[in-house]
Amino acid sequence: MFARLAAMIVLSMATLIHTVETSHLISLTLVDIGDNITFDCIVSEKELKFVNWYKQALGHIVEIVATVILGQTTITEKFKGSHFAIKPEGNRYDLTIFNISKEDEATYFCHIGTTYSQKFISGTFLAVNGKMLFSKSLYLKQHPKTELVQQGETVTLQCSLLSKNKEKSQCPTKPSMYWFRTESERFHPGIIYTQRNISDKDLDRSCSYSLSVRDSSDAGIYYSAVVACGSIVIGEGTKVEMSMCFVFSGHFKHIR
Repeated sequence: MFARLAAMIVLSMATLIHTVETSHLISLTLVDIGDNITFDCIVSEKELKFVNWYKQALGHIVEIVATVILGQTTITEKFKGSHFAIKPEGNRYDLTIFNISKEDEATYFCHIGTTYSQKFISGTFLAVNGKMLFSKSLYLKQHPKTELVQQGETVTLQCSLLSKNKEKSQCPTKPSMYWFRTESERFHPGIIYTQRNISDKDLDRSCSYSLSVRDSSDAGIYYSAVVACGSIVIGEGTKVEMSMCFVFSGHFKHIR
């Protein structure tokens, strides 16, 4: 929810996703407009061939920001002369974004490759607060915190958009509602539901998403998010875990 140079993109995006070998979840970083931020990418592989940094904005396809091949850094055409920078130092290939704007709001991934393998090292969703007070006057409450389900079950994830002020925030544009997920196995965020142009009446109500659990790949942390007034409001997240049911001497036993 990340790669870099056209000459290096011999593999398709689908191939990249299938070769992921990591168990990390995507983290969340909240900044204000004008801030600077650095995302870590620490590499331990001895036969490193390339490092890629990817950007994926909500509802958009993945974009390549930059790539490092054999120590040579190349910023892709779209991001040249902008406020993105990579300065390799030792085993670090950190990405720095200067003077952050609302357009920088996205998930950023560090992706590395050797002669025989490739994997994602880190991933962070960068949320950028706008100048308006929408995000300060509203917050999303999700429940439950954790949901334990079995394969084939359907679970309903709930969220409530609550106001901290009695007066409603005025905004010239209609808000949009998202549900997205971070996964421990595939390590990239996926938007699973989008509702654009929410009315004020809808904002007074709770929101929900029905998830049919097919297998362990549906496990992960599910977040609700509302985007409006140049700001984003993100819920605390609901962790969906798989449980297995075994029979011991005629008795059922549930195991996480």
